[in-house]
Amino acid sequence: MFYGGIIDFKYKIDKPNLFCCPEIGASPFWKGILWACKAAQMGYLWRIGNGRQIRFWEDHWFGNTSLAVQYGPLYVIVNEKGKTIADCWDGVELKFSFRRTVSTQMMQMWEEILGLASSIHFTEDQDSVIWEFNTNGIYSVQSLYVVISFRGVQQIHTPVVWSLLIPSRVQVFLWLLCNNRILTRDNLGKRRNVEDKSCLFCAEPESVKHLFFECCVATNTWLICSDILQIHLSDFESVARWWLCRKKHTITNMCTSAVIWSIWKLRNPMCF
Repeated sequence: MFYGGIIDFKYKIDKPNLFCCPEIGASPFWKGILWACKAAQMGYLWRIGNGRQIRFWEDHWFGNTSLAVQYGPLYVIVNEKGKTIADCWDGVELKFSFRRTVSTQMMQMWEEILGLASSIHFTEDQDSVIWEFNTNGIYSVQSLYVVISFRGVQQIHTPVVWSLLIPSRVQVFLWLLCNNRILTRDNLGKRRNVEDKSCLFCAEPESVKHLFFECCVATNTWLICSDILQIHLSDFESVARWWLCRKKHTITNMCTSAVIWSIWKLRNPMCF
């Protein structure tokens, strides 16, 4: 308890939680702990209790990542960064202000966040952490080892594609997708001038994320696939998370890989 009190006093691990401790002025020992925390952040999900330890924007408590990532344009201009859920939500309104007026698109994002906040229900329990890389939600060293390599924290989905029971050509394609190297029109624009950067299926700008997960064709395809497989599939994270348990979810991974491959073949039948 004595050493715990010293650590808490020096690094403020409960203000509001361990994942936001500063590295400036930290000892090599504590920097090592924070390095492991960066890897752990890939697999944890906060469960809301009293809301006093979870940062509204920066911590992962809804969806596949933090709201700061999901709603980046709003996060950039919000004044109250680092606030906990309990600090900014009183059950009726969100206590945020912005540095400038927001566009129509940002207003739609804000309305989505308001709808999300209305679903929050506080309890008297403390906020807790769920470990997403184990089916029982409990942390294990083995599951964290999958996330960490001796060279540092790496993208966990990329190396797993080589172990999936799918054709080698599709493995290569998934590796390119993970690294954003597929020649969608935004990536082609980095190499040469592309006059029309819109998606072939709709009028939105084409990117890897848009083509495979946000386009009307992809969205409807994933809805059908979700209904058949009885799991939620809507974005890269919700698809790639099943790769980590490749032996248990072989059929699921075959089906989702086939969907991704088919979207690309439909978009460009001459490729591969």
